[in-house]
Amino acid sequence: MKKNFTLVVLVLCLVISATIFAQAQTSTLLRFTATPQRLSGSNNAVNSVYRFANVKAGTDAIVTITAATGGATLQILDDNNITKPEAFSPSVKVLKNTTGKIEFRIDLVVTGTLIPKILDSLYATAIDIDGASNIFEFDEIDLAGGISNFLSVNPEISVVQNGTKFTGTNIVGINYPSIDTSAKKVMFTVKHRNVSSFIYKSGAINNSNSDQTRQKSLYFKDFVYPLGGPLPLNYLSFDAAVNNNIVSLKWVTAQEINHSYFEVERSFDKNNFSTVGIVLDGFIVNGTGKSYQYKDNSTELQTRSIVYYRLKQFDIDGKATYSKVLAVRLQAKAGVIMQVSPNPFIENLNIRFTSAETGVAQIRITNIAGQTMLSKQSTISKGYNNIQLDGLSSLASGMYVAQLIMNGTVIDNQRVIKNSF
Repeated sequence: MKKNFTLVVLVLCLVISATIFAQAQTSTLLRFTATPQRLSGSNNAVNSVYRFANVKAGTDAIVTITAATGGATLQILDDNNITKPEAFSPSVKVLKNTTGKIEFRIDLVVTGTLIPKILDSLYATAIDIDGASNIFEFDEIDLAGGISNFLSVNPEISVVQNGTKFTGTNIVGINYPSIDTSAKKVMFTVKHRNVSSFIYKSGAINNSNSDQTRQKSLYFKDFVYPLGGPLPLNYLSFDAAVNNNIVSLKWVTAQEINHSYFEVERSFDKNNFSTVGIVLDGFIVNGTGKSYQYKDNSTELQTRSIVYYRLKQFDIDGKATYSKVLAVRLQAKAGVIMQVSPNPFIENLNIRFTSAETGVAQIRITNIAGQTMLSKQSTISKGYNNIQLDGLSSLASGMYVAQLIMNGTVIDNQRVIKNSF
């Protein structure tokens, strides 16, 4: 969330089994309501140590600022002007065109001492992992274990587990108007037992041309969500192809339980969506899933450079869920339009484009600094082409640029996010 501007709605993933969910409680486990006392170091600087008194009966929290990378700076250690006071709410400034983050170590101790205090269980919920058109927030929680389970369908963050670390990264770049602990699309929760110390990292990928101050929020609370009933519809893919400013959408499901129909929604600003079509049925694939198609040939597309789509899926009982938001480029450069998927990616990328002529194309993956990380040359044909890039798992997590080059000229480029898992 951007501090003092548009803020956040939130995504949820939980680190609990189904039986633990059924027994979940809503009481706040830790409350960061006291004014922190600086024990050592300079104000908001790396290696500074603070004490939050009485975060729980008989328990203090010692917060150490252990690292700041990418030029990020901590503006306020615990800003309660926007968030609810029980949350730990750092305000982080990220420089333009950088990926910056602040790392905190949180040690739980017996009140008034430095003696470790082990809690039987700890819930840590990262709230407000949103973004903007070229800003993507991320939070990482390391509780030394747990199993990550998503409860919200098609979240707007990608949450991955790497060993003991759980990282949630915004993937749609949308700011939300306020911090709302009931909004599940941009938050996730991790649970673990016998905890006395853990690591919390928070920051953003800032591809804008200005520095950004982002308000973060970590709640030490379990959030209960309704269970039971059929599992939500599972998407295997959702993609688009463009030909003469006509968009052909295609999506494939893995299973369908209690499914009724889809509405296709379109937006030109990524915020205001309207229904442009209804899809009642598809073709059966793999026995349990189906393949669907929808063609948008509206005259409104003729003067646009980019358009956004999402699917609104309705159950038989009338409940609705949304797919991810798909961005589709319409304006061709030198007769070529490029689509990149999946985004975020882990080890493979598909570069799809329509070419006005045959020739040779080069696909190049560069980092934010412009350094070439991978390059592939391929003969292309007039019309639709699909080039797959393999072996990208060795790339470090973060933001990259996929470039399409013809005759030495960069025809198109798109930003992509690399996840570890």
